[in-house]
Amino acid sequence: MTLRLQFLLLSVPLTAAGNLIAARYALEGFTPEEANALRYLLAMAALLPFVGRWPRPVRSDLPWLAATGVLGICVYNVLFFEALRLIPAAEAGLIEMIIPVASLVLAWLILHERVSRRQVVGIAVGWLGIVWLMKILPPNAAAAQSAGDWRGELLMTIAVLIFAVYGVTSKLAMRRLPPPAVAAWGCLFGAVPLVLLAAPGLISHPEHLTAAPLASWLGVLFGGLIGFVYNIIAWYYCFTRIGVSRTNVYLYLVPVLGAALAVPIFGESLSGWQLVGAAVTMGGVVFATAELPARTRLRSGVPARNRE
Repeated sequence: MTLRLQFLLLSVPLTAAGNLIAARYALEGFTPEEANALRYLLAMAALLPFVGRWPRPVRSDLPWLAATGVLGICVYNVLFFEALRLIPAAEAGLIEMIIPVASLVLAWLILHERVSRRQVVGIAVGWLGIVWLMKILPPNAAAAQSAGDWRGELLMTIAVLIFAVYGVTSKLAMRRLPPPAVAAWGCLFGAVPLVLLAAPGLISHPEHLTAAPLASWLGVLFGGLIGFVYNIIAWYYCFTRIGVSRTNVYLYLVPVLGAALAVPIFGESLSGWQLVGAAVTMGGVVFATAELPARTRLRSGVPARNRE
């Protein structure tokens, strides 16, 4: 493995984790709708010049591209940013751990993909960890929370489920189109509703654009150009070189790095039970989604795939 490839593999989770930090800074000067509209307009401007290099979508691709954009770009990000206004960025990052497991469940329900007993156990353990992380368990943690304290966690959990649906729709869109093309067209479909949501506020309060602090603008720039455009291109390059499964192993680092960055930067803290919940969740996710060695797959009756 070349040094360049190693750098790209590590940069993917690091820039994705940095997106969490950038989002919190963006919220200092913009509403969630405004910040995301600006982020994805920038991303779209960066991606559209390359659209000609990829296959053009046909009519059958458009519903999946539209769903990918509206769900993954618009709805998920608005919910994610709203959650960041209510809960620590470190906690939001840890709740995102469950995305691979939620995607696995939806792939089984919608795409009828096979789910093994090992994956069922991993799914159950992962969701148990999230329940613990959200302070629903243990009972003494739940008793310390008022009804209003659950809003941020609830919004973040809904955002995670929306992102899992987005994972399924983008997978269907990628049956014919490469990931950067899906990202570009999804960005277009997602940016339109974001602009419509942000326009009334920016029209009535145009000073938001000039009064926003530099940190907010840097957060918008990072989120659009690095956290989205660079991340998509680097991830695609890596999986064309070493395969999807080996590349996705590095994505396990995203919530850990996000929490590790948020704690010192924003002075946040995580309780002992949240750390326990995070560890349980990570164990369940890895157990549910990690690739079995070929020898183990053959013994268990699961056919080994061709090498990527």
